Amino acid sequence: MLASFSPREKVLTILAYWWVVAAAAILGGLAGLGAYALKTPVYEAQVHIAIGIDFTRTGYMEQYDKDLALGAAAGVIYSTEVMQQVVDAARAENILVDFDSLFKAATIERRSYEWILRVRFSDPDQAAFIANRWMELGGLALDSAYQHALAADAIASYLDSLESCLEQVAVNAIVPVCPYNSVSELQADFSTTEEQFFLEKQAARGLFPGVTYQVNQRATPPWEPVLYGRNNLALAGLLIGLIVGIAMVSSGFPARWPKRN
Repeated sequence: MLASFSPREKVLTILAYWWVVAAAAILGGLAGLGAYALKTPVYEAQVHIAIGIDFTRTGYMEQYDKDLALGAAAGVIYSTEVMQQVVDAARAENILVDFDSLFKAATIERRSYEWILRVRFSDPDQAAFIANRWMELGGLALDSAYQHALAADAIASYLDSLESCLEQVAVNAIVPVCPYNSVSELQADFSTTEEQFFLEKQAARGLFPGVTYQVNQRATPPWEPVLYGRNNLALAGLLIGLIVGIAMVSSGFPARWPKRN
């Protein structure tokens, strides 16, 4: 006949050997810390960039539109083209990194109007170099996109004038067609200009005139490694030790230990 299971007896047994459970939990936590100590240290370098909007140029903007504008600027910095340029620059300095590993090591975080570029690497000097090079190449990409945004804005104004000409022709085909000799010439210029506008908008990568940026803080080599994952490993080890300790006590293992007379 199978012995009946008594939850009360199990609880009393665990309480009687609480020190076994506590010791197992402590040993598990220490094992987790030991596992963390065996990991390769990781250093984090940071660059702080302020990305803002010149409201004297844009006028009032809804929060949604502001978020889109700031996100577009951050997207240029974190674009595939810029990250590949960072990889090439790092390799030129004999830093062993590839595109996939850089995307895992590099993150961008927003805090209001400030964006933080973070790079985690096993070498502190290399982490700082990559972060600063990322900032520099990202800034060049922003400058280029901004120039295309200015060009797109100017072309848009010119397109408005061409549309005004077309509207005049639609109302009265006899009136002079602005500075053009014929309607076909006007339509051809409109088509060419519209194509240029779309090309400039694409090259602007979502930026528009009015987005500004400045570097608030360059990266310096960090002195100490980040404690990324240490607490998680310690907690996991503690929980595993706790479970093992409870299982040992519940199985009656401590009761079978030899007792001193």
